[in-house]
Amino acid sequence: MKHRKKGRRIYTYRARNRRVFSRNHPMRSAFGTAVLLALLSVCVIVGYNVIGPIVTRVNQEKVDPTTTPDPYFSDTSEITLENTDPVTTPRTTAVTTVTTESETTVITTTTEPLQNRFPEGADAAYMLPESALQDLTALDRCAADAYKQGFTSVILPLKLKGGMLQYASSNDRAKTCGASSDRMLTLREITNAASRYHLNCAAMFSTLEDHVYPNVYMDGAYTFNGATRWLDNKPEKDGKPWLNPFDPASGTYLAALAAEIEQSGFTHILCTDAVFPNFFRSDAELLGNRIQDPEQRKTALASVLNQISEAAHSAGSYISLSELVLGQEEAFVPEQLNMKQVYVRIDPLDLPQAFTLNGQHFDPAPLADTDKLLLLASAAQQAIGERQLIPVISIQGKSDAEVNAMVEALCGAGYKTVCADPGTAEPEAESSEASNTES
Repeated sequence: MKHRKKGRRIYTYRARNRRVFSRNHPMRSAFGTAVLLALLSVCVIVGYNVIGPIVTRVNQEKVDPTTTPDPYFSDTSEITLENTDPVTTPRTTAVTTVTTESETTVITTTTEPLQNRFPEGADAAYMLPESALQDLTALDRCAADAYKQGFTSVILPLKLKGGMLQYASSNDRAKTCGASSDRMLTLREITNAASRYHLNCAAMFSTLEDHVYPNVYMDGAYTFNGATRWLDNKPEKDGKPWLNPFDPASGTYLAALAAEIEQSGFTHILCTDAVFPNFFRSDAELLGNRIQDPEQRKTALASVLNQISEAAHSAGSYISLSELVLGQEEAFVPEQLNMKQVYVRIDPLDLPQAFTLNGQHFDPAPLADTDKLLLLASAAQQAIGERQLIPVISIQGKSDAEVNAMVEALCGAGYKTVCADPGTAEPEAESSEASNTES
C-alpha cells in the first residue's frame, strides 16, 4: 500500500506563542521586567539602611571626633579587691555602660567597699610615682593600690621637671619639640583607668623648668643677640635652655597644655617649678637687667601662672610653707596672683622651731603632732589670704593611724581636700652652675 506523502507543516506566529512561558510570548517580557524592578527596589532599600548610617557616622566624626568615649576595657570584667580593714561591709557591684562606635560594652566593676577611712565628704588624693604612667598595667596596679588604701583621688605626674609629658598630647608644638608622642597613654585612657577604681584624677604640672620646648622653639627661650639661645651651662657640660617667663609664648604653651588636661576630666592641676634658672651677674648684659630685678621677676612669674589659671580654672600654685617662711617662694605674690587655690606642702619636720610669717609669730615646738600640723596650716592660710588652701602632707614612714589622724585633723579644720605624698617622687637633679653660651 502506497503511503501518502505528508505536506510541510506550517507554524504560524499564533501557534508558536500560544504558551505563556514561551521565549517570544509578550507576557514573559512583562514578567521579567517586573522581577527586575523588584530586585532593584530591594537593593536600594538594603543599601540605604546599611550604607546610610556609615556615611552619617563618618560625617559626624569629621565634625566632632571625640563624641564617643573609648572604654578602658573592651569586654565585661570583674575586679575583686581585698579589704584589709577589719570592719567590712557587704559587697556591691557597680555597672557602667560604655558606648563605642560599633557596640555597647557593659563594664562591671565589683569591689569591696572600704570602711570610710577618712571623714565623709573628704577628698584624699594620693600622689603616684612617674613610673605609674609607663603603661596601662602599671597605672592599673597603682590605681588599685590607692583604692585599697581608701583614697578618693590620685595625683599623676603629667608634665615632668625638664619638660617631658607623660601623655599623648594633641598640642602640635608639644609633639614637634618631642615632649610628647603617640606611643604614650592618652588622657582618656588615664582617666578611664582611674575611674575603674572610683578615683578622680589630679595632675602634677611642672611649668618653667622646661628644657624641651625652648630647645626647638626660639620663642619662649632666653635669647640674646637676636638669634642666640641662652643655656644654663656650657654645651659640653650639659647646658640646657629654659622657658622664659618674660616671653608671652611660654605662658601660651603652658596654658594650652593645662587646658587640654582640665578638659579631659582632671579635677586639680598642681603647678610646680615656677622658677628662674641660676643667673650670673654677667648674664644681665646679655639678657637685660630685668632678670635681676626682684619686682620684674615676680611679675613675670605671676603672669605665667595667671595665663595657666585663665585657661584651666582648676590650676593652682604649688608652694612649700618652709620656703615661704624663708622667703624663697618667689612666684607666690598674693596681690598679683589670680589663682583661686594654692597647694601648700606642710611638713612639721621642716619647721620644728618658732618662726614669723607676715608679721605674726608661730611656735609649733611645744605642740603635739596634730596640733602642730593645724598651727602650720593656719599660718599657711594666713599667708595665702582668701584663696582655698589645699594642704599637701608627707606620709612617708607614717602608720595608717598617723595618716588618719592627720587627715581627720585637717578635715575637721575645714580643709576638705588633702593631698598625701608617700615620698615616691624622683630625686631632684643637682642644679648646674649657670652661664651663658651660644646654642
